[in-house]
Amino acid sequence: MTSFITRVFTLVSGILLFGISASAQFAIRGQLIDPSGAPVNGATVRLESKNGKISPVSAVTNASGGFRAIGLVTDSFTITITHIGYTPVAKTVFINENTKTLEKITIQKGAKSLDEVSVTSTVAPTQQKGDTVQFNASQFKVNSDATAEDLLKKMPSVTVDRAGTVTAQGEQVRKVTVDGKDFFGDDATAALRNLPAEIIDKIQVFDRLSDQAQFTGFDDGNAVKALNIVTKSNMRNGQFGRIYAGYGTDDRYAAGGNASFLKGNRRISLVGLFNNINQQNFSAQDLLGVSSANSGGGGRGRGGGGRPGGNTGNFQVGQQNGISTTNAAGINYSDQWGKKWQVSASYFFNDARVNNDQQTATQFFLSNGTSQFADEGLLSFVNNQNHRINARLEYTIDKSNSLIITPNISIQKNRSQNDNLTTNFITAADLISESDRVTNRNSKGYNISNSILWRHQFAKRGRTLSTNLTTSINRNEGATFLRAENLYYKTLQNINDSVAQFTDQLTNGKSVSVSLVYTEPMGKEGQLQLNYTPSYTVNDANQEVFGFDFANNNGYTLFDPTLSNVLDNRVTTHNAGVTYRKGNRDNMFAIGTSFQHTGLNSDQTFPVRTDIRKPFNNILPNLMWRKKISAKANIRVFYRASTNVPNVNQLQNVFNNLNPLFITTGNPDLKQQYTHTLTSRYTFTNTQKGTSFFANVFLQQTSDFITNATYVATRDSVLTPTVTLFRGSQLSKPVNLNGFLSVRSFVTYGMPLKFIKSNMNVNAGWTYARTPGLVNGVKSISDNYNYSSGVVIASNISEWVDFNVNYNININRVRNNLQPQLNANFITQATGVQLNLLSKSGWLFQNDVTNNRLTGLTGGFNQNFWLWNMSVGKKFLKNQVGELKVSVFDLLKQNVSIVRNVTENFIEDQRNLVLQQYFMVTFTYKLKSFGLGALMQQGGSGTPGQARPGASSGVRPF
Repeated sequence: MTSFITRVFTLVSGILLFGISASAQFAIRGQLIDPSGAPVNGATVRLESKNGKISPVSAVTNASGGFRAIGLVTDSFTITITHIGYTPVAKTVFINENTKTLEKITIQKGAKSLDEVSVTSTVAPTQQKGDTVQFNASQFKVNSDATAEDLLKKMPSVTVDRAGTVTAQGEQVRKVTVDGKDFFGDDATAALRNLPAEIIDKIQVFDRLSDQAQFTGFDDGNAVKALNIVTKSNMRNGQFGRIYAGYGTDDRYAAGGNASFLKGNRRISLVGLFNNINQQNFSAQDLLGVSSANSGGGGRGRGGGGRPGGNTGNFQVGQQNGISTTNAAGINYSDQWGKKWQVSASYFFNDARVNNDQQTATQFFLSNGTSQFADEGLLSFVNNQNHRINARLEYTIDKSNSLIITPNISIQKNRSQNDNLTTNFITAADLISESDRVTNRNSKGYNISNSILWRHQFAKRGRTLSTNLTTSINRNEGATFLRAENLYYKTLQNINDSVAQFTDQLTNGKSVSVSLVYTEPMGKEGQLQLNYTPSYTVNDANQEVFGFDFANNNGYTLFDPTLSNVLDNRVTTHNAGVTYRKGNRDNMFAIGTSFQHTGLNSDQTFPVRTDIRKPFNNILPNLMWRKKISAKANIRVFYRASTNVPNVNQLQNVFNNLNPLFITTGNPDLKQQYTHTLTSRYTFTNTQKGTSFFANVFLQQTSDFITNATYVATRDSVLTPTVTLFRGSQLSKPVNLNGFLSVRSFVTYGMPLKFIKSNMNVNAGWTYARTPGLVNGVKSISDNYNYSSGVVIASNISEWVDFNVNYNININRVRNNLQPQLNANFITQATGVQLNLLSKSGWLFQNDVTNNRLTGLTGGFNQNFWLWNMSVGKKFLKNQVGELKVSVFDLLKQNVSIVRNVTENFIEDQRNLVLQQYFMVTFTYKLKSFGLGALMQQGGSGTPGQARPGASSGVRPF
C-alpha cells in the first residue's frame, strides 16, 4: 500500500518531474581517447565530489576507452585521469540525473604538469518529465538584456503575441510561478516581461491543478495551463532590475523599470510603467464589462452567454484598441516565515487612458436570403483604473494538517465617452436609418473573494480529507447619459427621433461554496474519491431610467418605468460524485460521475412581479487516461461534462436602448447550458536529437447553448411608450439553441538546425466552430473553418547575435445556411524578421520588420503593409550598466489595425486608430548584484529535490 500511495502522489504532483532528490544515485558513461582519436585502454578515472557528498568513485577504461561510474549524486566533481605514458588530466564537471554521457575526453601522451580544465555537460533543450515539458534555458541563446518573454519565443510549442499573451501547446497560459511561488497573482504578462532571461535556469510547462486537486490527485476540471520559472541557484541572493526613461517626437515618452531584491526565501519585486506609446506590462482588468462594450454600451451582443469553457474568472483582458496612456505600478512579496508559513502577495495599480477612432463595416444575414449593411464611425475616450491585491498564505499545522488561504481584492473605476455615427442601408441608394449619438458612462465596482483550504492526511496512506470554503462579494454600479439624434428614411416622409436619458444601474452579488473531498485507497493500485459540493449564489440587479424634462428644463427627472427593472436571481447547486482511479505514474485511468441538482430562481419585483422557479437535474460524467507509450512519448485523454447557468444580465427582462438602432433585452426563460469537453494530448521528445512533437485536440459540444435571437424590423414596432423599433433596426435577446460544436487541433514540431546554429519550430492547426443563431424566427447555422500554419527559425548562436524569422498564415472560411451565396473566405498572413546584434564593446543594433497581408475582407479593409521598427545604441559605464539608444517606430508610416469579427448573424470588418512613426531617445540603467549563492550547496544551477509547483508530498505542496 505504501508503494501505491507513493506512486499516486508522484503522478499527480509531479515530484518525479523534477524531484529525484539530491540523494538519489545514478550512473554516467564516458570515453577516453588520444589526440589521434584512438581509444585509451587501462587508464584510471577517479571522480571526487567537491562538496564531499559521497566517497570518491573510481573506474578503469576498457578496450574501447569507455568507462562507467556508478553511485553518483547531483554535484560538481573533479575527474582525475592517470595513465602510464600520458599526461594526467583533471576536469571539473557538473553532473545531475540528466547527465547520461560525458563528452569525449582527450589525454595527451608524455608527462606534463596537471592542469585543471572546466567542461560543461550539455543538457537537452527540451525534456519530457511525466506530464511536464521542461525547457533548459541554457540551450536557448538570447541577448543579455532579454526578458523571460524573449526567451519563451524561442521554445517549441510556445508562442507569444505582441500583446504579451502566451500560448503553450495550443492553450493560453493562465498562471506563471517563479520557483513554485506566486508572482504577481495570475498576471502572466507581468511576470514574463519583468524577469530577465539571465536568471532563468529552466521553464516548465504543465497543467496546474487546483490546490485541492493537487492534494487528492484527482483532476477536478479546474486545471489551467501554467509556467513555472526555475531561477539559477547562484542568483537567489542579491538584486537585479533596470530603470529607463525616454522621450521622442510628437511628445511621446516612456519611463519605468523593475527591481527585485532576493535574500534566501524572501523576494521583493517592484515594477513601474509610465508611457503614451501603448506599452502595457500588466494585464488589465474588467469587472464592469466595459471592455466588450461598443458603440457606447449599446453595441451588438456577440452571443448571450459567450462560448462555453471561456475563462473570465480573473477578469483580465488584453490591450484595448486605440492609443493608450498608461501609469501603472506593482509590488510582489514572497517569503517563508519560520518553519510553518509560506507567504506571497502582490498589489497592482493601473491607470489607462485610451483614445480611439474606429471605422466598422458590417454585413447582417437576414432570414429572407438578403443582407443589410451598416457603416459606423466611433470616436471614443476611456479612462480605466484598477487596484488589484492577491495573496496566498500556506500554514503547516502539523505533519498531517495544513491550511491554504488565498484572498483576492479587485477594484475598478471606469469613465468613458463615445461619439458614434451609424448608417444602416440595403444599398448605397437605399438608406434605412442614421443615428448620431453621444454616450457618457461612469461606473465603479469591486470584487472580494477568499478561499480557505484545509487538508488532512490520515495515518493510512492514501486516506485523506479536505474541505475548501470559497466566498465572494461583488458590486457593480454605473451611470450612463445618452443623447441621440436618429433619422429614419421613409417613402413619404422621413422621421426624426431624439433620445435624451439617464440610466442608473446597480448589481450586487454574493456567493459561498464548500467542496468536501474524501479519498480512500482500494487494492494495490486503486483509489476512490467521494466529493460533495454545495453552493449558493445571489445577484440583485436594479436598473432605473430617467428621461430629460425638456418642458421644464428640469434635467433627467422623468422616470421611465418601461425601461426600469428590479430582479433578484438566486442559484443553488448540490453536486455529489464518486471517482475511481487505478494505475501508476506510467499508466493511469480514472472514471467517475456526479449528480448535480441546480435551482435557478428569479424574482422580478418591478415593473411587473414575476417569479421563476427552474430546477435542473444532471448527470456529469468524467474520465481521464494517461499512458507512457515509451521513454520519449506519452498520451493523455480527459473528458468532463459541465453546466453553465445564465447570468443576471441575461435574465433581466428590460430593454437597453443605448444604441437605438440595435436594442437589446434579457430573457428570464433561459435555461442552463450543458457542455461536453474532450481534450487529448500527445507529446514526444527526443533529448538526444533535440527534437520535440506536440499534438492536441480539443472538442466541445453544448446543448441549450446561449446565443442571440435577432429580429430585424420590417416595419415600425412600438416596444414601450418611449421606445420604438423602427424599420431596419434590430432587437436582440439571448435564447437557448442546440447545435453548438467546436473542434480545435494544434500540432507543432521543433528541431535544431545545426548548420546555422538555430532552432526551427513548425506548427499547424485546424479549428471548426458550428454556432447556431436565430434571425427573424429562422434558425441559422454559421460554420467557421480556420486553417493555420507557421514556421519560426530562432537563432541559437550566442548572446551577441540573435535573430528570429517567422511566417504565419490563417485561412478562414465562413459558411452560413441563410445565405450560401454570401459565404466568405479571408486570409491573413504575417512575415517577420527580428535581428538583435550586440558587440562586446557595447554597440547594439535592433531591427524588427513585419509584413501583414489581409485579403478577402470588405472593400477598403484589405491591406498589405509593413511595420518596421529599428534601434541603435551604445552601452557604457562600468560593466556596461548604462545604455543610450535611439529608436524609430513605424519607419515606413504604414502601421494599421484591421480586425474581422464573425458571428452566427453577421460579419464585420473594423479599423482602429494606431500609433504611427515616432523617434525616441532612451536611457537605461541596469541593476545587478548577486552574492555567492548556494550553487555548490544545492548541487548546481538546477533545483534538485524541488517538487513541481503545487505538487503534493504528504500534506504540503512545496
